[in-house]
Amino acid sequence: MIDDMVLSWILIDPTGRRRAVNLSSHKPVAVQRHWLSGEVQVRYASILAADQGHVQCGIVVTCGATEGGEMQVGEVSVEMEDMDGNHLTGKDSLVFLHGALEGKKGTGKNRIDEGQRRYSKYVEMKRERRERKLRAESALDMFCVAFGISLFVGFCCFLLCR
Repeated sequence: MIDDMVLSWILIDPTGRRRAVNLSSHKPVAVQRHWLSGEVQVRYASILAADQGHVQCGIVVTCGATEGGEMQVGEVSVEMEDMDGNHLTGKDSLVFLHGALEGKKGTGKNRIDEGQRRYSKYVEMKRERRERKLRAESALDMFCVAFGISLFVGFCCFLLCR
């Protein structure tokens, strides 16, 4: 059933310049069941790039089951998230949306495969960035511990040699 769900979230430029961009991945990139409510959350995502880096424009559709067993849409939300997982403010989001409207337009061929490929590449870049930050923090932690130990040893030597 989830394979049959498709979404096109078209953003149209209201200034009359005849520009538009599809912000969804057409097919879901992730499907999860909410741990508390039991509702199904279907995530559609597209990756937008600008001079500042890459962001994920995610559209989350929350569906709940009715008494008849059918799925009913309960909520739809749009989230802009940077490489560190931080949600963008409205002003920052508009920079990326403007870039998407100005950018190169696709032909529509292989849209689903291209969206999945870009999303996988984005997730991989995000994972590598997180690992790089953890390694840098680990090195800084080791330096601080070594510095603290050396200060302690120096203080003990000072007290003993006095």
